[in-house]
Amino acid sequence: MFETDQWAFSGVDGKISLHKWQKIIDLITGLFSAPSGYIVQATSKGYRVVIKSNEGGSHFETNPILSPHTPLFCKYVVQSNNIVYVNAASKSEAWNTLPEVVEDGVESYLGLPIHWPQGQIFGTLCLKDTKKTSYTDEYFELIEQLRDLIEDDLALINSFEQMREVAMLDALTNIYNRRALILLAQQKLSLAFRLGFDVCCLFIDVNDFKKLNDTCGHEVGDKALIILAVTLKAHLRDADIVGRLGGDEFVAVMQVNDKNKLNGITNKISTEYSKALVKSDICDLSLSIGYSFTESKKQSFETLLNSADQAMYKNKLSKKRDK
Repeated sequence: MFETDQWAFSGVDGKISLHKWQKIIDLITGLFSAPSGYIVQATSKGYRVVIKSNEGGSHFETNPILSPHTPLFCKYVVQSNNIVYVNAASKSEAWNTLPEVVEDGVESYLGLPIHWPQGQIFGTLCLKDTKKTSYTDEYFELIEQLRDLIEDDLALINSFEQMREVAMLDALTNIYNRRALILLAQQKLSLAFRLGFDVCCLFIDVNDFKKLNDTCGHEVGDKALIILAVTLKAHLRDADIVGRLGGDEFVAVMQVNDKNKLNGITNKISTEYSKALVKSDICDLSLSIGYSFTESKKQSFETLLNSADQAMYKNKLSKKRDK
């Protein structure tokens, strides 16, 4: 039932700012005119408050960690893995014996589960009021959107923790390796689906790379790959994810604001790569680049990558026919 205390929340290893979570809680309590709000973590030892609003009071003030057996509103949110809204607790036989109602005078409770990216329960985001409430659908939509911001941070933490178990960078080119690329790209796709922006995947392949290795040696081939990595990093944005799948196959994942500018980007990459090769006294090599865009529905990075790979292959075939 409980997520273990895998991360200590003293800034979460610097990956997120708990000040941001504090602002979310204070914003929610202000908008809902509620005296108290909380982000509560469900751990193996019980329930503990991660963030609380600056005003209001409850059991949690004097008992920061409560046993998992304690009857709490938050416990029912975790057990049901669903939103719980009680607007008149003292009038309900199902809720009027809870300590929060009897001792703290809580009359209204609204709580919803917070999840880790794999779906496990992290805890709850909740509001408490000492008077009866009548929240509308707009209020539920608002608190769900703010909960999503917290889950985005948890996804970021999760990605960084996974990254610790692998070497993130490709040893030759010093850009992301295949595993790191997939993790980061999937995170960007999840965020794009939630926030509604488009993502493009570029699949980049060096034409006649085997021929270069065979005629000039692997040392020159490695240098050509390093130059391509440098070119991609130099002419794409810092926020874009650039990685090497393996061999002479490279990938860039980027947020797209104007799809019409993409051909200009790919042409720039190809032109600048050729210039850099000439400066390094390496024979001119061309690139085959394919790309794909996210659709409105949620999709995996593997799907996006396969589409870009197919587009790259078509681009390569067209260049062979033009020779």
